[in-house]
Amino acid sequence: MLDTPLIHFFGPDGAGKTTQVDLLIDFLGKKGVKVHKCWVRSPHTLAYIMWRLFVRIGFYRIMWNAFGVGIKIPAVDRNKLLREFWFVLEFFSVLPHIIKTNRLMSKGYKIVAERYILDTITTVAFFINDMTFLNNPLARVLIRMIPRDAVLIFVDADFEAIFERRKSLYYERLRDQRERRVKQKPVRVYGYVPNSVVEPREFIDFQRHAYRMLARSLNAYEIHSPDYSISEIFEIILGWLNIS
Repeated sequence: MLDTPLIHFFGPDGAGKTTQVDLLIDFLGKKGVKVHKCWVRSPHTLAYIMWRLFVRIGFYRIMWNAFGVGIKIPAVDRNKLLREFWFVLEFFSVLPHIIKTNRLMSKGYKIVAERYILDTITTVAFFINDMTFLNNPLARVLIRMIPRDAVLIFVDADFEAIFERRKSLYYERLRDQRERRVKQKPVRVYGYVPNSVVEPREFIDFQRHAYRMLARSLNAYEIHSPDYSISEIFEIILGWLNIS
């Protein structure tokens, strides 16, 4: 029914990947397929610890989203040595996750990844503020760890569409906070931004550019989600996977 061991979704935060991944997992599960959801987002393990340390000692930069929420990320973009340190650290930090995923595939599971290797590469590139990392030898090694017969699906959406989708959720969350008398924090640590809060535009724009470059170099399927309904996107994806 499904020939590929891995369906790797990728795209900017808020483009609609989660919805399509959940629909696909439910669909495959009902067909009797052994399926596992993969969600691997940078920073990982060792890099996560260093990121928290950098934030604690004040070595970070802040980017602000459309709602005035500041998000702290480590200032590892300041010089070449720090950039190299960060992407080597991320490389070794993500390896255990890749090994775990490969073990599941070897046991016959079909993996549907909402976030995986291409997301790690893109986030590392953003942290070090260097788009050329997409062609870095370590990035290429990670890409070679994606099975050759994997299906890559780039779900894209522009910032305005993402903002409109999440705006109502954000205000619903604020109303809930007021009712529970929970104070909204003006600054959050990167990685803990609720789904109801849109990511900063600079991050989304960087993601979209990086994902587009990866998608075209790897011959991924591409879809601009605001142009279709949820059900239409799902039918298109089923067509790409050649399942019904």
